[in-house]
Amino acid sequence: MAVTTYALLIYRATGKEPSLQQERRALEGHRALQALAGSRGELHAVAKLDDAAEAKTVSVQKGMHAITDGPYVETKEWLIGFYLVDCASEEEAIQRAKMICPIEDHAIEVRPVGWRWKG
Repeated sequence: MAVTTYALLIYRATGKEPSLQQERRALEGHRALQALAGSRGELHAVAKLDDAAEAKTVSVQKGMHAITDGPYVETKEWLIGFYLVDCASEEEAIQRAKMICPIEDHAIEVRPVGWRWKG
């Protein structure tokens, strides 16, 4: 069976903090996904990103590198974390995304990873 690595990119609407109850529901889904994929050797990476205010953006402006505070683009949603996980199909990847998306202000982008470093 062919396996594809998927990035599950976790976004949250800007300026909206989940309630404690919503956070608990979300954590249950994260723990379940980590246990399931981890026990099968399918989980490659998980990261919760620090607040966007801590970010620096590197870009090229007028042929020179520029470093600015925070995210570079104006957006209504911030990337707050991600998973890299092997899935047998896109449908399985979507089911796993549903496990970690119980909050209305969250969205999970499911994207196949075209390459992966193997060390």
